[in-house]
Amino acid sequence: MINADAVAEWDVLIGEWDEIRHGYYLGDAPAKVLECARNLEAGVAAGDPDTALWTLGLVLIGPYVIYAYPDAEAEARVLKAMGAVEQALGQTPCAHEEHPCDDLRDDDELDDFRYVLEMLAHPERETAGAAAPTDDALRADDGSDDESDSWFGRRMTREMWACPQNLAGFARAFREV
Repeated sequence: MINADAVAEWDVLIGEWDEIRHGYYLGDAPAKVLECARNLEAGVAAGDPDTALWTLGLVLIGPYVIYAYPDAEAEARVLKAMGAVEQALGQTPCAHEEHPCDDLRDDDELDDFRYVLEMLAHPERETAGAAAPTDDALRADDGSDDESDSWFGRRMTREMWACPQNLAGFARAFREV
């Protein structure tokens, strides 16, 4: 059974993360980033099923304390949390030939992470593409009209995005930037 309160809480949090990403969050953005990092560390340690949400959320908002408003202590905490993901999940075997983390080409593509987070937060959206919006927001920035060419297209499944190898790949890429 789906916990409607938990889904609603995720929806609010994802909205706040999106606001941080776009620079118009009115709350304490550094505190929100650190909260995400703490929850990610705790989730990884406990094997929390929401680890995918916390990891990808931190991929989305972690750069705030690294680039937008640098804070050495917050940056260290974010990098530590991502290191925990990479260490805990990086050796988990999977049967996937590729992962969404393999195709992330540039920072502009993180704008679509909101859709990924929403899909992960809504377990009722189990079918491929169920959470994908129908507008042109998901089109590749290369001018292509073929959604399947987008890094986002064809991979809108919980299984692919929550795969431990995918999460470890995003954590690794985040730490290497």
